[in-house]
Amino acid sequence: MAKIVALNRKHLTLLLGVVLVFLVGMAAVKLWQKNDAPVAKTVAPEVKMVSVGVDPAGPTKDVTYGSVTLKGSQIIPAKVFDLTVTLQNVTDRKMTNVPVEMEMNLLGNDRQKVKQMANVPSLDPGGTVKVIFHQIHALGDAMGVNPTAGLHEITIEVKANPAGGVNEDTEAHFQFNVDSTVKTQAK
Repeated sequence: MAKIVALNRKHLTLLLGVVLVFLVGMAAVKLWQKNDAPVAKTVAPEVKMVSVGVDPAGPTKDVTYGSVTLKGSQIIPAKVFDLTVTLQNVTDRKMTNVPVEMEMNLLGNDRQKVKQMANVPSLDPGGTVKVIFHQIHALGDAMGVNPTAGLHEITIEVKANPAGGVNEDTEAHFQFNVDSTVKTQAK
């Protein structure tokens, strides 16, 4: 013969309440463990890149190539240009023989690269210095037609030199478009 088990609504509600409290408690413990994980500290760079500029300077504007519009694109209107980087020593110690590397590549083509090295002989605490990379030849030109043909990326890297007081690398990336058909405004 079959037994019929009858549950009292009061006992069922109490049992479901205990299960719910248990589940909420487990979720709180897991959330607490995730928030208690060590937080990675961000380290301020020893050498800060204050500014980057090119000569001849180009406009920052919207440029349209066929049906593609690049909003607020940094345009360099020449196939050969100079790059000026302003660096600042943000430590309290003097740095000497600071190696700075500029590497440029055409986006989408990692085989073509341009590299130049510079050396800052001395950089006082809090001091700034301009590093100029001369006569950089662009690897492509949009020529008013193809937006990807002139899209470049430059990486500026201050390399570590513990003997000179620079203990860590600092790196920054910049993207721009070379388009020799864009005219600059007269000064």
